[in-house]
Amino acid sequence: MTSTTMPTMSDTAWDALREPTDGAAILANVRALVPMAAAEAAQTNAQGFMTEPMREALRRAGTYRVGFSASRGGPQVSLTQQTQMVEAFARADASLAWNLCILQATGFYASRLGDRAFAELYPELDIPTCGSFHPRGRADIDGDELVVSGTWMTGSGIMASERIVAGVEVFDGGEQVMKADGSPLVLGVWLPIDEVEILDDWHVIGLRGSGSRSYRVDGARIPRHHSFDRYFTPQADAEPLNKVVDLPFYSMAGIPVGIAQHAVDLATAAVRRKGADDTRRLGLLGEAESLTRAARAVVYAGVGAIDDVIFRDGELPSGSTMARGDSPAATQLARRVVDICAELQGSALIYERNPFEQLVRDLAGVTAHASTSRSLWVSVGRTILEESA
Repeated sequence: MTSTTMPTMSDTAWDALREPTDGAAILANVRALVPMAAAEAAQTNAQGFMTEPMREALRRAGTYRVGFSASRGGPQVSLTQQTQMVEAFARADASLAWNLCILQATGFYASRLGDRAFAELYPELDIPTCGSFHPRGRADIDGDELVVSGTWMTGSGIMASERIVAGVEVFDGGEQVMKADGSPLVLGVWLPIDEVEILDDWHVIGLRGSGSRSYRVDGARIPRHHSFDRYFTPQADAEPLNKVVDLPFYSMAGIPVGIAQHAVDLATAAVRRKGADDTRRLGLLGEAESLTRAARAVVYAGVGAIDDVIFRDGELPSGSTMARGDSPAATQLARRVVDICAELQGSALIYERNPFEQLVRDLAGVTAHASTSRSLWVSVGRTILEESA
């Protein structure tokens, strides 16, 4: 399914992309693609999914391979650099940043496969993969196959993906398969893409261009080895990005930071147009910038703390290190930043032609996601009490 369509970049910009051998090179490529992301944003949001040129630019940049472990030939990129990539795109278009974040998870999932399945599904690393684990589907064991049915919501990036993963509960002879701890076995399975029906149900006010459509299969037969334990036990001796199940989702915190910075960028231009001698406007702009820096600081302190541990051999991050409330904190700060910057925009922000209008809608979409929910602070509080007892 690999396309040969070339992105709408100048030959010089295209040739300037570095070989994506490590996190620094891929991050540099992403930053080089930000102008293209801004240029493609209107079409992305109009059609409701990432454009083909943008998909191919991300492939060339190496973004689909960032989560692959070293043993699979991947660059094994730190969470800090992954978050920086997402933030850079969010400063241009939050929908594209959302797609970047989701498709960065390709290697996290693929690295859990056995050697045979990995060779079958990933003959190369630059194959974008999306997936959703809710609501869970059903997989019935039939010899060496799983018979899978289900409907999954919010398959972000699905229109640009060449592999599709889904979460299923497993049944054997009609009886649900349970793990040793009494919890149901939940697998991530790779669906046969030609049997997947993608539903046209992504009609939303924010993050329109993320293409987060639902999808379904009915009785798809899948080799049992094309699966992995979705909720595996943390493993201290695993490679860094395979140690803990939730690692793919921390880079999402870069999106509200990028949105906040985008708001400050637009507000700065508005203040300059209206005159830079108004102390009230200058004060509001300074406050917005300071809050944006605060959001950025809390996010990178969090992912940095996780990186410090997972990249050390034989160690796992503590509960308090993993139970981060950084994403909801950054989102709340971004909401305040956007409110301040909206005041600086004045009545012009209500017009669709104003880029600030889309930014407001996209932030509403971000705040609806579980990764930014205030409920995450409950687990932070609980962990603090448990570790201080």
